[in-house]
Amino acid sequence: MRSINKNDVEKLSRGKPTKSRIGSRQFGHRLTQKERLVFEAAKKMGFLKIPHSGIRKNVIRIYRLWCEAEGRECVIIEASAPYFQEKNH
Repeated sequence: MRSINKNDVEKLSRGKPTKSRIGSRQFGHRLTQKERLVFEAAKKMGFLKIPHSGIRKNVIRIYRLWCEAEGRECVIIEASAPYFQEKNH
């Protein structure tokens, strides 16, 4: 089994080569600025919240690797559209 560390996950998220050779050229791993903000918030909160507008799978892949490197459970929450209910008076 490969050993994943946080430094390698950070490098992978920036599109740089890693020592442990994690990642694959078949899948994207580099994060955009907006995706990086979502990822950084997820690291602080302890869970990844997918916004209403959605995100690319890159963020989910990187967050899963980060959780594996940390040795913690990977929690991902999908934000749903606001629910409005009309009341008949």
